[in-house]
Amino acid sequence: MIQYPVFKRGATIGVTATSSGVKPELHHLLRKAKERMEKRGYRIVLGETVWTQEKAKSASAEKRAAEWTKMMENDEIDLIFPHWGGERLIEILEHIDFDKIKTKWVLGYSDTSTLLLAMTLKTGIATAHGTNFIDLRGEETDETTAMWEKVLSTETGGSITQRSSQKYQRSWQRNDSPRVFHLTEETRWKTVTGQPEILGKIAGRLDRRHPAFDRHPLRRCPGVQGKASARRTDPLVHGKL
Repeated sequence: MIQYPVFKRGATIGVTATSSGVKPELHHLLRKAKERMEKRGYRIVLGETVWTQEKAKSASAEKRAAEWTKMMENDEIDLIFPHWGGERLIEILEHIDFDKIKTKWVLGYSDTSTLLLAMTLKTGIATAHGTNFIDLRGEETDETTAMWEKVLSTETGGSITQRSSQKYQRSWQRNDSPRVFHLTEETRWKTVTGQPEILGKIAGRLDRRHPAFDRHPLRRCPGVQGKASARRTDPLVHGKL
């Protein structure tokens, strides 16, 4: 049975570097994200690992695993929200005792996906593939990125409708502009072979029977345009594409 954590506005969010940390010259991005989220009513707890970075990782595997586990065990922290991904999260999995963690949301993408998959498979706790904490530092947030709050706040048995973004950003940018993502490229369907595109509509039902996929994807997908609906049920997630 998949367990869906409870998340409410004004929650306490723990930010830890399960993979890469933040170099000193980029610390201002982390501080800005923290300030922005606090203005929205959230309490932010930044771990020690977020401030350090050496050889593609924030700290040793043992330290990263210990900090994440401590936040998962802390009753005062409601959501674990890594600031971004990296390349070496897989190193921490052998140091995590999943039997000790409590039911709460873990949200992120990129290398964080490795942790989300392992956690859901080992514990049956739903995890969320969505934005990274540092992506919320802007004065403005696009509709797709902003969906994380609605999805995590949806109660078991409730429903949520998600749509792919109409536009996407061509390349990664770390900037200080009011809008973090500069969505300039039109989202459209493409075929793998590069042959003429298929015109028409797709209708059907999606049954995701494996707990590893019993999650709500939020991440921007430039290759897909359309509308998706999903209803939280146990143990299935049903949706329409």
